[in-house]
Amino acid sequence: MRTYPSGGALYPLEIYPVVQACAGLDSGLYHYDPGGHRLERLTPDQRFVQGLIEHAAAAAGLSGSAVQILLVITARFQRVAWKYESLAYSLILKDLGGLMQSMYLAATAMGLAPCALGAGDSDLFAQAAGIDYYAEGSVGEFLLGSRAG
Repeated sequence: MRTYPSGGALYPLEIYPVVQACAGLDSGLYHYDPGGHRLERLTPDQRFVQGLIEHAAAAAGLSGSAVQILLVITARFQRVAWKYESLAYSLILKDLGGLMQSMYLAATAMGLAPCALGAGDSDLFAQAAGIDYYAEGSVGEFLLGSRAG
């Protein structure tokens, strides 16, 4: 069970934090394991990680150094496609909306600064994470940081 709704309770979404500045956490690319409620550190080429940060910063109109945490949200398409076929992508995007709404609510309650992004580089993320673009692809990005001042 997860804290957001999902079509058919299939939960195809995965979260990959790209950390640049977070107390108690080394910078780099991680995968969130919802079953174990833990972060698993991945070891990609740092050029890819920096490229993700720079791309997110440009989409948000920020400098690259202002990005603290970028959450890249991917979808494992087959988790939905086997059951819903041509509706799969539509359901994945609806799941993404529900997840982002939950992240906005939680971040706001915690006094953090959340920002969903309308852009992302799926190819760059697939290279950074070393995942098969066609099996699991980036569908959304979300910035998270501390509030200014």
